Amino acid sequence: MDTRSRLESFATLRRTLGVVAGVAREERALRRAARSMPRPVPWDWARDRLVPLLGGPYLGRPGDDLVRTTLDPGCAGVFGLDLGGAFANVDTVVARRWECTTAQIRDAAMTNLRQRASQLEPEDVSSGTLSGRIVRLIHRGVGWASSLVLVPEELMRLFGSDDQILAALGRSI
Repeated sequence: MDTRSRLESFATLRRTLGVVAGVAREERALRRAARSMPRPVPWDWARDRLVPLLGGPYLGRPGDDLVRTTLDPGCAGVFGLDLGGAFANVDTVVARRWECTTAQIRDAAMTNLRQRASQLEPEDVSSGTLSGRIVRLIHRGVGWASSLVLVPEELMRLFGSDDQILAALGRSI
């Protein structure tokens, strides 16, 4: 193996190990954060921590049904409790214990998203390259960045009205 191939192999291995280490850190952070939650989680504690998350691919087990809904502008959405950057999904069992409808959970989550998004500044937006394309992204480490599409007024305030490709880094994707 020549030197160039060896360096490329090391670079690939380094990137792979970095991704694996990131996933492991996220799992540990979620476990630590979950230990700090009251059991059972009361609605009064959860209400201000709820955020809407774009619903990605998820095939649950029987009895493991997440609270799901369609959010404007037509995105599948689920809800998470923000535990300091790690998210615990809200399932139907918890929603029943809270005696909350999907609409009540959605309204609380959207209020929180608007409030959190309003705290971001245009300086929190940076540019990067992803798959050979220039992208713009929130670089402040918020795990709900992809949910900004649900609050277009904040999206426009942060990114402007020009055509662009937006990327979201974080656990909410």
